[in-house]
Amino acid sequence: MSEERTYWEGRLSDAYSLDGVGWQGLGEPFNRWMYRVRRRLFLSRLRPLVEGRAPDVLDVGSGTGFYVERWLELGAGSVTGSDLTETAVGRLGERFPALDFHRLDLSEPGARVDGRDFDAISAMDVLFHITDDAKYERAIANLAAMLRPGGLLVLTENFVHGEPLRSERQVSRTLATIEGLVRAQGLEVVERRPVFFLMNGPADSDSRVLRSTWGLTTRALTRRPALGGVVGPLLYPVELALASTVREGPSTEMMVLRRSRR
Repeated sequence: MSEERTYWEGRLSDAYSLDGVGWQGLGEPFNRWMYRVRRRLFLSRLRPLVEGRAPDVLDVGSGTGFYVERWLELGAGSVTGSDLTETAVGRLGERFPALDFHRLDLSEPGARVDGRDFDAISAMDVLFHITDDAKYERAIANLAAMLRPGGLLVLTENFVHGEPLRSERQVSRTLATIEGLVRAQGLEVVERRPVFFLMNGPADSDSRVLRSTWGLTTRALTRRPALGGVVGPLLYPVELALASTVREGPSTEMMVLRRSRR
């Protein structure tokens, strides 16, 4: 078993919740509000692209099934889920008995789900956890290979404009690097829009105000996670307003890509 899989098996076994798959240590209340932001933006940005199509969908890194639910809301014809861990696959099968779930390591050579192709694939808050650059490139290639011509890939990344940011469990790669990799696989960028401004770390910003604000927020929530039930609803409408009007964000962004029809 890989070190990455061992880590996530342990993490999800300890906390199979939004806190377990989200920003660990900030508490369930704040993570719930973060996921409310994600839900609103995912639905509003994907609905115009898939409405009336009933696509066959693959969700990668399904975790607790948050984006599986979103695809069902959007009227997907079928939704197949996948995760690196047996823990998530087992729990998802119990929660969604009518759907199929598979253990998938997207970074393995030729990784696929039963040799199938899909109309749409989501990989939300997944790819930046692949810290090895060769495995990351392979994951992009595997995603593209599972898309039908004209199919959509939606993913979230930090898309930094400066130097890559590397830590033990996460790498924020540059916008230029990621754009180069997806284009090499025949994927065209449809749109790239912000998700978070104040409710996530400002990975792509040198603003002292943003960094100080996020530092104060994380320290307060780490000490008293229940404060997330107050901070979250205060920031929620601000995040949605900013994400709807500002084109470049300081943190996580959503990119939608389409596979060439050729």
